[in-house]
Amino acid sequence: MFGLFRRKKIESWEIELLGKIFGKNPEKFDVKFHQQIVSGLFTGVHIGLSDIPNYIGFKYDPKLYERFYRAKGRNYKFSNILIRDLFTNEYLPVSIYVSSGVINGYSIDKNISKHKLDSSDINVRLMHKIFIGEDNSNVLSLLTADERDLIIESDIYPTLLDNRAYYHLKELEDGDFIGIDEQNNLYKITHDPFEINMIDRNLLIDLLEGKLDLY
Repeated sequence: MFGLFRRKKIESWEIELLGKIFGKNPEKFDVKFHQQIVSGLFTGVHIGLSDIPNYIGFKYDPKLYERFYRAKGRNYKFSNILIRDLFTNEYLPVSIYVSSGVINGYSIDKNISKHKLDSSDINVRLMHKIFIGEDNSNVLSLLTADERDLIIESDIYPTLLDNRAYYHLKELEDGDFIGIDEQNNLYKITHDPFEINMIDRNLLIDLLEGKLDLY
């Protein structure tokens, strides 16, 4: 639960949750992240020191931090990690932030006052890696001027699904989204069931304006 107090201690369930995310998905994550978790790198948390909503930042053991720190490492986040909430039984979207090769912290990307994350029920199928401050000009060049006016550039990011890159354009429900590929094809991408369905490219304006419901 966020905002009720300013705890400094990292909870055992947070370490367990990170371990489950990074330790059981070797095809999606570099082994270095699991090494950080089991090494004892994280010693506490920072709360309320970021403009990212519901963000929990980590404190480190200084010597271990030097071991994992990479001066030229890029800044990014793993977004749309879906974890079941034991209170509501719904899946909450979680992002994990990385800077200079080190896990910085995480956020629950939904306004919720109370939660209990189930570390045994984690879905990373539609997780995507978003580089912070990256150039999206290649995707923007595929869009018309009217389409670009309806899209927030920070909402555009790549996700790798079945070894192919799709770019997020518009969020739908429960982690589903409208995406585009580099060949300018448009898709509706869902996670439950996992499906990638091509849709008429000419529908994008109506979708962005909310005039068309694909459900």
